Amino acid sequence: MKNILVPTDLSIRSLSFLHNLAELRPQPANIVLMHAMKLPDSIVDFWAFTRTGRQHAVITDGFREACEVMKNRYAQAFHSLEVEFFYGSTTPALRNFLRAHRITEVALPENYRYQCGCDNSFDPERLLRSCKTPVLGLNMSRHRQVVTAPPSISELLGVIH
Repeated sequence: MKNILVPTDLSIRSLSFLHNLAELRPQPANIVLMHAMKLPDSIVDFWAFTRTGRQHAVITDGFREACEVMKNRYAQAFHSLEVEFFYGSTTPALRNFLRAHRITEVALPENYRYQCGCDNSFDPERLLRSCKTPVLGLNMSRHRQVVTAPPSISELLGVIH
């Protein structure tokens, strides 16, 4: 079974690309929604840094619910749908992350303007393209989808016919 990484800014709008991914999947795949964060710059912040700390507070209840909706809607295409945080800003660190999660393919949303969820968040597209993992482009502007970004779960469901 393939493990596919999809970068996310933890907004409901970023999940709109999963419609396209589900239709492209001939067999079920494990989906890893990755949110990229830089490590703290100061030694004091680094001492207080924990992987389960306040960084996970940036995941809203709405985003969690939208993930469940997408997982249930596309149960045939997605064996699992999980959110993982990548901490770092270098290609070797990202390669280790990809290897640890056994990622076989990266699905990059095309023409997506990444909105940073918090101060340490960043757009990982440049790093993902440099990791030599096969990249699949995801398109949101299709005939069955709304081109504008859905701000709520109900609008995310509205793009499903």
